[in-house]
Amino acid sequence: MTDFPASLEVIQAAQKAEKFWLAKTGADVYASVTLAQWAIESDFGKKLSGKNNPFGIKATQAQIDAGDATRCPTKEFVNGAYVAEDLWFADYASLDDAFMEHGRLLATSGYYVRARHATSAEQFAMDLEGIYATAPGYG
Repeated sequence: MTDFPASLEVIQAAQKAEKFWLAKTGADVYASVTLAQWAIESDFGKKLSGKNNPFGIKATQAQIDAGDATRCPTKEFVNGAYVAEDLWFADYASLDDAFMEHGRLLATSGYYVRARHATSAEQFAMDLEGIYATAPGYG
């Protein structure tokens, strides 16, 4: 990973995921929003949650059981305050895999139906607030 600005590798991974999931599902996951999330969630690629996980994507039980997850300290916004916790985060084989999984989540998960109806990147980002991340003002 590189410092700001985003490397060409990161930009291309975001664009590739956007194009793939738009063609597959018709849902635009906006590469610009993905890049903003990459920057926020990983401090511009400096702090990963799990192996090759710049998005803070939580691990499933199956990933934990298979050894494809890393337990990391994090802060979640709960009942109006930040709470420190150790949580399991998904591991990915590559940066491209992480961007594709992030795109899959946004393009297919029932949690993001409202965001998928957005007609702009700005609205898409706002519709992630309180769902993708617990922090107020995330959108």
